[in-house]
Amino acid sequence: MALDITVIRAAARAGRITWRYHALMRAEERGITREMAKQVLAEGDIIEQRPRAKPFPKCLLMRMQNDNQPLYVSAGFDAADQRLYVITVHWLDPRKWEDPWRRRRKTP
Repeated sequence: MALDITVIRAAARAGRITWRYHALMRAEERGITREMAKQVLAEGDIIEQRPRAKPFPKCLLMRMQNDNQPLYVSAGFDAADQRLYVITVHWLDPRKWEDPWRRRRKTP
């Protein structure tokens, strides 16, 4: 079942967010604050979904920042607790993305 963006945004705005260690490490090395990532969760768009991921369905959200730079947040969502788990955060890598909304296809 697909994740509902309104439910994800509501969880983010309510502060029901758990930050994985990996996400905190990557955020620090990439100059991304928790507030910036929270803004992506609260206002961004889902651009990829993995509804069958374990232990929770996950998605990749993106929001353009004030400098027109896309910021991405990968998060899992626990529907039972209405809680987001931030897995990682990153900026656009043009080697991996065709544009801010589509990954490049892998070449064989």
